[in-house]
This record gives sequence, C-alpha cells and structure tokens, in this order.
Amino acid sequence: MSYLDRYRHALGSLPEGVYEAEVDAERRVSTLVKRSGGEIVETGSSDTTELFVRASGDKTGYAYTQDLEEEPGEVLMKALGNSSLVEREQRDRLNGAFVRRASPNEIAYPGILSMKKAARELEEVMRSADQYISSVTVEIRAEGFSRSVINSRGLDVEASMNLYSATATVMAEKNGLQYNTSCYTSAEDPNRLDLAGLKERIAANLGHQYDATEIESGEYRVLLDATVVTNILMTAWQLFSGIKYDDGSSALSGRLGEAIGSSFFSVVDSPSHELTGYRYEFDCEGSPCVKQVLVDKGRLVGLMHNITSATRLGVSSSGNAGRYALLSGSIPTDIIVTPRIIHVEPGSKSVGELLEELGNGIYITDSYDVFHSINIGSGGFSIPCRGTVIKNGREDRNVTGMTMNGELIGLFARVLAVGGDLYIEEFLRKSYCVGAPSLLIERLQISGK
Repeated sequence: MSYLDRYRHALGSLPEGVYEAEVDAERRVSTLVKRSGGEIVETGSSDTTELFVRASGDKTGYAYTQDLEEEPGEVLMKALGNSSLVEREQRDRLNGAFVRRASPNEIAYPGILSMKKAARELEEVMRSADQYISSVTVEIRAEGFSRSVINSRGLDVEASMNLYSATATVMAEKNGLQYNTSCYTSAEDPNRLDLAGLKERIAANLGHQYDATEIESGEYRVLLDATVVTNILMTAWQLFSGIKYDDGSSALSGRLGEAIGSSFFSVVDSPSHELTGYRYEFDCEGSPCVKQVLVDKGRLVGLMHNITSATRLGVSSSGNAGRYALLSGSIPTDIIVTPRIIHVEPGSKSVGELLEELGNGIYITDSYDVFHSINIGSGGFSIPCRGTVIKNGREDRNVTGMTMNGELIGLFARVLAVGGDLYIEEFLRKSYCVGAPSLLIERLQISGK
C-alpha cells in the first residue's frame, strides 16, 4: 500500500478527537548540470516528498513530515496537538468532495549527456554576449513537480508538471572594475528554452552598467525595464491578497471597483503562460487554479483568494492557497494567499519605441532589495536602482547610486505606455512566478547625489 493510500485509509477513519483532516503531498524531482570555465563543475539529482497535514478538533493544527513511513494516525494526532499553538480560535474550512486523480507524469529527462551538451552550448553563447565577459556560469535543470491533496470530506485530486530551465550568471571586467548579472528562462520543453533571449538580456544588462556616473536628485520621466517592474511585483503582489485586503493591511483595502492605476495598467494572475514552463492546476487546498483579472485598465476588479479569504468576502476561492510566501527559513505549514503566475499585461510597443516616447529621462534598467524597500500597508517604496540617461530618445550615459521613491498607487496611475517585452521569473522558492513588461512612467522621484 502506498503512503497516500495509507493516508486515504486514515482519513476515512479519523482518530478520536479529529473532526476533519487534510493532507497535501508535494513531490519535487530535479536533475542539475552546472558548467563554468569550460568544465562541468557540478551535477546532481534530488527527489523529495513533503507532507503538510492539518487536523481539526475545536481548532485546526498543522504538522509537517518527509517521513513517508510514519504512521498516518500519529501524524494526524501531532497536527491536532499543535492546534493548541495556533492563535486562531476557529477551524479551517476544507473543500468538499471532488475527485480528479491522474497518475502524475513521469518527468521526461533529456538525459545527462544531452543536458551537458546544452550547458556547453549555453556557456559558449553567453561568452559571446559581450567583449568584456571574463567568466560564465550556467545551469541547466530538469524538474518534475507533483501535488496530491486529499481530505476527510472526500477531496482527492492530483496534478503534475514538468519544467526545464536555464540560468546564466556572468562576470565582466572593464577598466579594472567588475560587473555581474544573471538571467533565467524556463519552458515545458527543453527545445523551447529561449537561449537567444538570455544572451540579449545579459548583453543589455552589462551594457547598462559600464562607466556609470551619478545623477542629480529630482523628478524625472522614466522607463522601467521589464526586470525592474518584475522585481517590484515580487513584493507588490501582496497588495492583491484577499487576506491582506480583508484585514486592512493592503494599501488597496476597501478600493475594489475603484481606479488604482492608469488605463494602460492591467494585472492578471494565471495558472499558466506560454513564456514559462510553470503550470498550476490546483492549490494546496485542492481548489482549481483559475485565471483572475486583478486590475483591468486601471480599475481594481479582483483579488487572489484561498478558502479563508474567499469565505470572509463571500466569493469563491481562486486557487491561490499557498505556503511559500517570502524568505522565511521556517517550515511553511500555515496556509496563506500566494500568486500562481502574476504579471502586468503586456502592450505592443518595443523598448526602442518606448525610449523614443520617453524622449528625455532615465531608463531604469536594474533594481534591488525590494523585499525591504516596499511597504504593502502604505504602498510606499524606496528602491535602490541604476540605469541610463536618455536624451532625445537615445542612450547618453549610465548612472548608478540612485533610489526611486514614491507610492505604488501613484506609480500605477502614471503609466503612459506598456511594452511588449513581457519577462517572467520564478520566485526563489519555486512556488510561484512573477512577470511584467517595460513601463513608461510620466514622472518619478529619483534620489541621486
């Protein structure tokens, strides 16, 4: 009998004191090839299954294990015992009976030799991206993810996906200074990895760093690169959490139906997208993941919900129950709201067209430390960044040591045009993806020297 069948049996005959229970089983299988300096420097594989268990008596408690041989009844009782540590007094709501069981797809690895060949080709491509590149490190990964959610109310669902990804990290040296950058791409098929796009982005990232000077503080017309907007959204997505909206900890609380951005600004959360290999069918509560329009032409029209937030606001779950929200090192047993693939909807303009429309201003090409630089409750931000001064639509000189300041709602309201260069990146914990195109902003406060 498989470990899941043993849990199914246990859920059909719950231990005394347990009224309801649920098991979320997540399996991750991965093979890695890493190459640097013309040699394979690392290969490895892993196969990990995590069980997140919640059991309800008067309250709901949580337990976590990777021991698939552990007695299910003991794990359920451990979760129930942990309910005494939970501040919430009410029980969690569980999904009702729904069955969609399909054997998870076996990951179709291209084979270690072909992965090594792909890594060699990627390293060679990256070395040709810029004349000042001194070192290149590339990673090729083949991964499989599967999830099974079962509960005592008859829910029994399974979903799986295969993913291939490539990451390139390069160092360049010019005039005695070192410059670094890294880029990522993923796809469901290894032959669809956008290596040419990686090279183009690496070259652009390096080119916008060289020989940088400082700039005077002031209010500037700016173009935010797709990676910069993505970096902002890595934290700003929390504005659209149904839980934060309901408890008043989002700057958007109480504003459903109102304009919170310009007519050029739209945001969606989707279970899949052609630009990434990620595809989500169910969340960790077993709710189907559905496309959710959050901002439609500047108007806040939707939120991301798990069962708890959906119940509070009288709507249905959008399949946004998750656990890996930020960068905490603790085991994430509590269920929260997380995105699936949240992104700003792209337009049709090229970066070149946006630069022409920018005219005179700053092209902000890189930003960092947004996890500590954005306040979700107020919407305020102060984000370190660098970029390139633009004069008459053309690049003039690179600048660094800047900080862009303002409020997110004000930023959204000042969007004048949207690029077609949608970029999607996985979150560090590989639990969701975030993306955006370049955005032309009417004005933005920049702190310089």
